[in-house]
Amino acid sequence: MLTGYRIRLAQEGTARSRPEWAYHLYAALLQQAPQAFAAAAHENLATPVSQHLDVQNGCLVWHVNLIGREAETLLAPVVEAQKEYLLEKDKVRLLVTDLSKEYIPDVQTLLLMGASHSQEHRLAFRTATAFKSQGRYLNLPTTRLILQSLIRKWNGSIKECPIEDENDEGMEAMAAGIRCKQFQIYDRLYYLKGNSIPGFVGEITLDNRLSGFQKDLANALLIMAGFCGIGIKTTLGMGGVQCLESRQDRRRR
Repeated sequence: MLTGYRIRLAQEGTARSRPEWAYHLYAALLQQAPQAFAAAAHENLATPVSQHLDVQNGCLVWHVNLIGREAETLLAPVVEAQKEYLLEKDKVRLLVTDLSKEYIPDVQTLLLMGASHSQEHRLAFRTATAFKSQGRYLNLPTTRLILQSLIRKWNGSIKECPIEDENDEGMEAMAAGIRCKQFQIYDRLYYLKGNSIPGFVGEITLDNRLSGFQKDLANALLIMAGFCGIGIKTTLGMGGVQCLESRQDRRRR
């Protein structure tokens, strides 16, 4: 149901790497995907892929996440078969040197992970993250915006078990029960198709004060953030999120 690939890339060429290469990598991947998947990915508002490019210890790491069974069935074989990617516009060849995979098989497993998770969630925003409301970009996160984004991504791709919340009352209640405990964020632009989109990067620690099923569901959504990203244009390289170990998690070990 949730499949996360971490693909290490070695660069041939002298061009300076940029987070925006993620968009070109995704385009190169779609060229190899079945036509039916590529067409559906452009038609749906909530696409079943999130991806972003990160630099870790001086190495390029491409994070490709597949959300839902259809994406897993159609795109996983393509991702695992690729040995290199050619970014024609930048005249750069990127060679796959290592590929690792993380997998959550079903909703039940995700909810069990949420039930056993600590109150704290430490989220690292690796690429520019932004939200959009009434035609305007918003680059300051709130618990409401974060949960609203995650619920939309869940309902758009995990269709066998939708979160039913017609009036957003459940989302509002969960957002009210989650406190932003600590944050360190910075403004960051993301350049896409000749436009610059204002966003932010950095770290946020959230404290889940909810109880019962709401607590478990909110935890599950925040765990899912490491796969689906947060905010707008996560298919094109924005909103890349890594779930880091919190202080509570370290104490529990």
